[in-house]
Amino acid sequence: MYLFFVALHVVLCLLLMLIIILQPGKRADLGAALGGGGSSLFEQQGPVNLLQRATTAVAVLFMMTSITLALYSSRSLRSNANVEDELERAAARKAAQTEAAAAPPADATEPVVVPLVPSDAPAAPAEVAPTEPASVE
Repeated sequence: MYLFFVALHVVLCLLLMLIIILQPGKRADLGAALGGGGSSLFEQQGPVNLLQRATTAVAVLFMMTSITLALYSSRSLRSNANVEDELERAAARKAAQTEAAAAPPADATEPVVVPLVPSDAPAAPAEVAPTEPASVE
């Protein structure tokens, strides 16, 4: 049923755009844009034509599908778990993963020490005390 309303909503949206584009402008010439023209804003424009009635009908249906989709959305949010509960569960899962990654393996009893210098390397030479230069007199 939800997909039906989504499809209907999209079709109504496209139809509404098409109907609005097809409507002729009212006194859309340059004189009307600059304040010219003798008609008033509140003056009767004559009988409502077919495109205006279609625009009204499609706009009402579009709003009804919008409200229906909003209700579907809010019901699905309410039927799922509380957002705070879901965040707490996610935090607990992340903490458990972190603890599992930080814990040492079960068979390790003591830390492994890796020497920086291999044991078969030659010993470093002993330091020689600096000698003072001989004085020339």
